[in-house]
Amino acid sequence: MITPIVAGTDGSEESLAAVEWAAREAGRRRVPLCIVHVVDHQRGPETARAQPMRHHRAGRFHHDLPHQARSALARARHRAAEAAPGVDLRAAAVFGRADQVLTALTVRAPLVAVGRRGTGGPGPRLGSVALSLACHASGPVVFAPVGAGRVLEEIVVGIDDCDHATAALEFGFGEADVRGARLTALHVWTHPHPGQLDGYHDWILSIDPVNEGAATLLSEQVAPWRDKYPGVIVTESTVHGHPGRVLGLASRGADLIVVGGRRSELAPAPDLDPVSYAMLHHTQCPVALIPGGLSR
Repeated sequence: MITPIVAGTDGSEESLAAVEWAAREAGRRRVPLCIVHVVDHQRGPETARAQPMRHHRAGRFHHDLPHQARSALARARHRAAEAAPGVDLRAAAVFGRADQVLTALTVRAPLVAVGRRGTGGPGPRLGSVALSLACHASGPVVFAPVGAGRVLEEIVVGIDDCDHATAALEFGFGEADVRGARLTALHVWTHPHPGQLDGYHDWILSIDPVNEGAATLLSEQVAPWRDKYPGVIVTESTVHGHPGRVLGLASRGADLIVVGGRRSELAPAPDLDPVSYAMLHHTQCPVALIPGGLSR
């Protein structure tokens, strides 16, 4: 049985952008898409709370669902069908807390897509559900901004020297292969002098030719995936800069930024490190956060 990709929706434009992105991804992978709307368990009817997740294929939703839930699912199905005609679409309503439900789904789903923020209020800050997923997800999560439908045929994988790089490269090469896209493996090291560089290409041109250690490390990490995906055109770049800033600039010319999941070691509970938070906040294309140990 093929496990569907999951897209979470609360009816907001951000979440609908994630649904559209996930529908196109399901089409590329030739797998179903399950659109999930989580109803606050304190607002749901008593008779529905104990019931398992309902899947709806025909676009008709049970009468005991709140109007807002039926409306959100109907809009999401419509947007998904427009974005990827022919994809096997399913919809599900779940009573509970959105952060807990979607985090639980990352255990089995091959991919979960969400908007960066939902209906919780104005402003550009990362939403609470997105932040919770970034901190606690067990599998790949994509955070899609509004207007993420462009196609530039470029995947950027942010590389560091930790174990998470392997999972990010595995996912990134798989994405580049299924899309027929180019891949840039980008290793960012140290910090440049402030105020000298204005754009992503300026950062690329600031590569320090004497930092052979960074280039060697990057080549060693990329080599197995070059062999596994010989059809993917790969560029390796070691860039002198701040990771969040460089990846934010790189997102202007990419379809997807892929990074390994990183939690802050200083927080008493799992928390997102400042670089990952800044990147999710500022990137202009979808970001895939991949926990270590991924097996695609």
